[in-house]
Amino acid sequence: MFKKKDLLLIIPFLILGVFLLFWTQKSHDAGIAVIEENGNEIARYDLATQTQTEVIDIGGDYHIKLLLEPGKISFQSSDCPDQICVRTGKISSPGQVAVCLPAKVVVRIIGKNSQVDGTTG
Repeated sequence: MFKKKDLLLIIPFLILGVFLLFWTQKSHDAGIAVIEENGNEIARYDLATQTQTEVIDIGGDYHIKLLLEPGKISFQSSDCPDQICVRTGKISSPGQVAVCLPAKVVVRIIGKNSQVDGTTG
């Protein structure tokens, strides 16, 4: 039968195992970066398979450069007046969004198994 000292050894290892399980699952769910301009999807990039750093140029009323890196994406530069999009920083997890409102450019991260819940129109 187990003694109290046995439980004191077993419980920390169980907690560590559960922590490692959730931590490794989250780190492998990089997702897909969806880039939209004026409400239209213009590109998709799988962040999990991205191995090179790449700069994406988006023309329009404002000139925007997106920085695509392994596992993350960010606004590198923009001609917009407020620069909030550039200060947003890097996004990498499903559900995160970066937006340049003057240029009407949205970058969102979706999960690989994301499905549309509904649309409005």
